[in-house]
Amino acid sequence: MTFRQIAHCSFLFIAIAIIAMSDAMAETSRARAEYLYGPETSKNDACNLALGKAKMKALADKLGESVSAEELLSCKGTTGKISDYRCDLNQVTWSQIDGDIKKTIDEKSYVEERGDASACVAEVEIEVIIPKEKADPNFWLKADFKQMNVRVGDDLNLGLELSQAGYFAVFNWLPHDSDSVVRIIPENEDTSQSNVYLSPEKSKGLKSSFAMTASWAESYTGKRKSYDEYLIIVATKTPYRWFSKYSLDDFKSRLQSIPITEKRIVKKAYQLSKN
Repeated sequence: MTFRQIAHCSFLFIAIAIIAMSDAMAETSRARAEYLYGPETSKNDACNLALGKAKMKALADKLGESVSAEELLSCKGTTGKISDYRCDLNQVTWSQIDGDIKKTIDEKSYVEERGDASACVAEVEIEVIIPKEKADPNFWLKADFKQMNVRVGDDLNLGLELSQAGYFAVFNWLPHDSDSVVRIIPENEDTSQSNVYLSPEKSKGLKSSFAMTASWAESYTGKRKSYDEYLIIVATKTPYRWFSKYSLDDFKSRLQSIPITEKRIVKKAYQLSKN
């Protein structure tokens, strides 16, 4: 979805560990995963997804689970339908935003028959980049966005809270719009004014809220009536300049360039639909 901001106060969010490669070491991790699929999903797609899931598990094994259940949408199930495949693919991509792979040492996949369906089983061995430093426990972000199902035209509220004075920006990741990441707060083209500053002088209790209206992306054409989308909230101790739009890979690189001690990140998933 694209969000149009109505009014604003102030903001906050919670953390995700993203890795600064220049200040990190690597460790080997192995994992196995599978993807059950039907005739509507190709073997190629199923095995690519199984490999993605295995890499996600290998990352989680070394970095710890960083994506909570409420941050992810529930896929309908591995029925082999394209909609299910895309939902699972987005979740794998979503989880891998939190970690980085130095290199893939080995990977393999094979298909096993499971009654009326097939399962692609993947095994991987990767080098995971481990940050030398940890996130600052005294700098944290809370984000209140409880809506999991959103309709076009809905008025929504995003509440944020910081533990200390800092800066934040809010982005909309649109996996179905060429994986674009769009800055929605603050909503302008100016990189010199691409953060919101939250301080005790500006907001009691370092809290703020933003009222928004849900809208349908121009690229959403055809008969499909729902899409999964995501909010990514980035808080930093000092101001960083942000472009108004990124590709997902460029956005991940930008996040990785910020020291882990300087940032906190919260991600929120929702499903946008229209009549």
